[in-house]
Amino acid sequence: MPNKWYSKISVFLSFITKCVKGTKKTKNSMTKHNEEVLKCLNDYLKVKRPGYAVLIKGSWGCGKTYFIKKWLDALSDNDAGNDNYVIIKPIYVSLYGMSSTNQIDEEVKRIISPILHSKAMKKAGKMLKVAISAAIRYNIDLNDDGDVDVKMKCTIDPKALLSSNDNHVKGNRLLVFDDLERSNMNIQEVLGYINYFVEHIGCNVVIAGDDTKFKDLNEYKNIKEKTIGREFLIDPDANSAVESFINVEHVLGKDYLIEHKNVIIDCFNVSGTNNLRLLKQSLNDFSLMIDRIPESLKEKTGYVLIKSRLLANFVAVYAEDKGQEIGMDNYSEQLGEDIANQIAIDFSEHEDPSSREMIKKHNKYKIAGLTEKYYVLAPDYVDCVLAYLRTGKIKVDFLTNELQKDENKPWDILENYMSLENDVLKRNIDLNVGYLENGDFKSVDQMLRSATVMLRLIHWELCPKYNTDKVIFWCTKIMKEQFYGKCKTQNELHNMRSHVLTCMHYYTLGNSLKEYECFMTAIDDIFKEKKGNLKNDLTEILESLCDDSIDDLYRIYGGSTPDHSTSYSNSAIFAKVEPEKFVMSFVALKNESKSKVVSFIVTHYSEALNIQNLEEMVQHYIDDLKTLPHIITLLEQESERSQLVDKLNITLLKNNLEKSAEKIRTANTIRQERMNAS
Repeated sequence: MPNKWYSKISVFLSFITKCVKGTKKTKNSMTKHNEEVLKCLNDYLKVKRPGYAVLIKGSWGCGKTYFIKKWLDALSDNDAGNDNYVIIKPIYVSLYGMSSTNQIDEEVKRIISPILHSKAMKKAGKMLKVAISAAIRYNIDLNDDGDVDVKMKCTIDPKALLSSNDNHVKGNRLLVFDDLERSNMNIQEVLGYINYFVEHIGCNVVIAGDDTKFKDLNEYKNIKEKTIGREFLIDPDANSAVESFINVEHVLGKDYLIEHKNVIIDCFNVSGTNNLRLLKQSLNDFSLMIDRIPESLKEKTGYVLIKSRLLANFVAVYAEDKGQEIGMDNYSEQLGEDIANQIAIDFSEHEDPSSREMIKKHNKYKIAGLTEKYYVLAPDYVDCVLAYLRTGKIKVDFLTNELQKDENKPWDILENYMSLENDVLKRNIDLNVGYLENGDFKSVDQMLRSATVMLRLIHWELCPKYNTDKVIFWCTKIMKEQFYGKCKTQNELHNMRSHVLTCMHYYTLGNSLKEYECFMTAIDDIFKEKKGNLKNDLTEILESLCDDSIDDLYRIYGGSTPDHSTSYSNSAIFAKVEPEKFVMSFVALKNESKSKVVSFIVTHYSEALNIQNLEEMVQHYIDDLKTLPHIITLLEQESERSQLVDKLNITLLKNNLEKSAEKIRTANTIRQERMNAS
């Protein structure tokens, strides 16, 4: 894959700590940039009483803590001291959630307390004139086995200990304060506290945090200069992180993840997301989901391929959903719309003025070759991952269908036409034509794949017996009878069209052959023809009102029209409503429901029509005049036959519709006059 799409993953150099005696070596890898940062930190430790702190910065989840802890592990000196002296090891403190400097003091005391129990400390303590603090009991784990080895009372001031020049106390006076931005204290108070260790005690101090998260960045910039002398931005190091997640932590399916480490890193790097915590979550959740997949599916021959696609999509979907400003909700539907809009722009030869976010996400992986190889961000796989992410549900039906796909269909074989012998090519062309002639497809995906490969062969003059018109004839017939033909509402139809456009985007690989354009124009004509004969969900519910459907009326109205071009509030809601059906269903409602419907319609037209310069917006509502006069007449007749509250609700609705229709007529007249005058 092209190097320009990925961060350079270099072979790890051993942690070099020339300035620290006894530094351990490690074989983990890191990025070239982070290696340089590491060298600078080690150089910083050479300076005694440097007078400034070093800031390690980067976005949340980029691996700052991981980087620092690996560095501190490498600094751990094998010399643990003896009866004559003690070694002060690096002190690591997380400021997360701390609300006072006293809490930081207590944490530093807790970390230092084990060395206070040593014989050497007793000797040193007799000679050290240190401040005595309030006695505090600490549980000490001397051998890091998780059990309390000693309970003791600390009476040594850590600041005095760190500032001591006594020969009994050795080691670097290094303090690391992590999670700077997650402290609950004012930044001035935190940095003032840290500055005491830097300026007055002379410690080497490293601070880690995301310095873009402070509420008042100007205040932070003004006060940091007194304490922070150098700053380093950490690269998200996916290679090291993956090795750590897999090798250090208890992850299910560890061997499989190690084997597929490259695809994990490739998908994460292409995402452009810097949050390594999301990468860890994606690998954990992938392993948990795989563990729950029925064994009967795992025994299928195609399961290995499906599993690798799921892994790639877990990494990509997590990164795109949680690590980017725009998530992945309604991805499949939105991608289809984006592709449709892009096609419209291509046909009109106008440049896209805005960024289509879902296409943008999808194309990153397509350009890198990950979509073709691993189906990364293919809508069905995205839906599968999101179902698990949102609800914990495993889409067993989807996985079953994927495993049941026949990989030996003629269109699959013809995809590799450049490698086929002539007799094999001719035989599979004829088989493919048989499917097209008979419409023998289980899904629209199969039909489109069959058609696009035929059109490609026709373009390269590899099947002289057939032409584009023939393929179009077969496919428009199939679409009319099977796929578009079976849609019962405009909403279903538009969802189907979005899926068709998405499939075409995949199967044509972005190529703009004239055969493809003719094919899509013909398929779109079938869509338009069918659309003219269907009603949207709002029309359907207005024609079949019942007491139990009123909440659905408001829910549907709050959404967008089937093509997502506008909201229902900015459209003619009665344009395709059959007047008799609407009036009959309205009259049959209980009065509570009638009142809600009246309120709904009054609100719709009052918000739509009570605006200045209505004539500029009236075209959105003009089609209501096709049915409103008839609806008003029928309501008047029902009002005459009704009594009391029934009559009142019917009359209120009739009167409102009359006023609304008159406003639409008047505004449209003004609009027409202006158009004629111009």
